[in-house]
Amino acid sequence: MEKILRKFQTQLFGQPVEEIEILDDQSGTTRRTRTRLRLNDGQELSVFIKRPSRSLIARAFVAVPRLSRAEVGFYTELRDQVPIATPQCHGAGHLWRGFIVVLEDLTDSGATLRRSTDTLSVDEAASLLASLAAMHKQWWGRTESHPWLARNPQRELKLGALLSPSLCRLGLWRVGSAVPDSLRQPISRYARNRRVGQATMAVGPTTLIHNDCHPGNQFVAADGRPGLIDWQLCRAGPWARDVAYLLATSLEPETRRSAERELLADYLNQLGPVAPTVDEAWLAYRRNVVYALEAMLVTAAVGVMMPKSTSLVLVNRAATAAADLDSFGAL
Repeated sequence: MEKILRKFQTQLFGQPVEEIEILDDQSGTTRRTRTRLRLNDGQELSVFIKRPSRSLIARAFVAVPRLSRAEVGFYTELRDQVPIATPQCHGAGHLWRGFIVVLEDLTDSGATLRRSTDTLSVDEAASLLASLAAMHKQWWGRTESHPWLARNPQRELKLGALLSPSLCRLGLWRVGSAVPDSLRQPISRYARNRRVGQATMAVGPTTLIHNDCHPGNQFVAADGRPGLIDWQLCRAGPWARDVAYLLATSLEPETRRSAERELLADYLNQLGPVAPTVDEAWLAYRRNVVYALEAMLVTAAVGVMMPKSTSLVLVNRAATAAADLDSFGAL
């Protein structure tokens, strides 16, 4: 990593880097390194560097569907056009052995990072939904200007049809009672017919979606704005994917049950004239909770992307939402 930073130091920071100190180095879906730099002019800077994981399984999980293309594309092409708080990017690109994304260290900017098992209050969820609504509205029906946003979902459909049955089966085995028995057959049936389920979830216009907005990918900026990190799954997709993913994974079940209709109504109001009807939106929301549950099960199955204790919490939240909403019945 030090060689890479020194090779591209002028492009990244506009001047040579004199000293490099590793503050933290973790490996999950990707390798994430917090680094303190001292630049040639004496300025000290803390950056957050993403690159391929140490785990071969995680590397394959990112490389085969070309997820790094999405994250590099987001930070180089879309970040400045998105009305939601995101980390400042010093530079991003593809290397012959993978990719690198150099971001500001949010902890140095006064931001508050959430943990994956955190829960949101109703007001916090409403604030993040308002930001998502602004992004969805801005990109509603306009994703064709960046063709790669549509290519990743097509790759995922092909890979998902092939891998989802075995990954969901393994995920169900690993999480045990976190998923109620009543959902096990519907999950397996969905996984075997994933293309049909995905097509049903995706009915309607597409927009730019984050596609992975669980609490661990959320932060609150120093100015109080909600924000999102980890844009490697961003794509053209249905608005309900982000809404369902957020509410199913970020709220305590009791909170979600009491507030989800009002939160959805507020989101639709923020969306404005392009918004679907309340009934259409409720159906789309129920359906897309299935994806949130599938994503958490796949994460548990792969095993190296998130601690098991964390996976159990998120799987249980998503499974509870799917049961409450009869999400598989809605497909």
